Amino acid sequence: MDLLVGFLIFAGIFALYDALRKVNNNILNQTEEIKKLREELANNNKN
Repeated sequence: MDLLVGFLIFAGIFALYDALRKVNNNILNQTEEIKKLREELANNNKN
């Protein structure tokens, strides 16, 4: 029974880590897209 509880705790921690990693990657991707859009807007305003 203790082994099952330990495994469930480990699986929960791993699932939380994986979810946070995915959210962080999404934030980084969105930041890069925003930078690209700003550069395009700046270039279009100069022309």
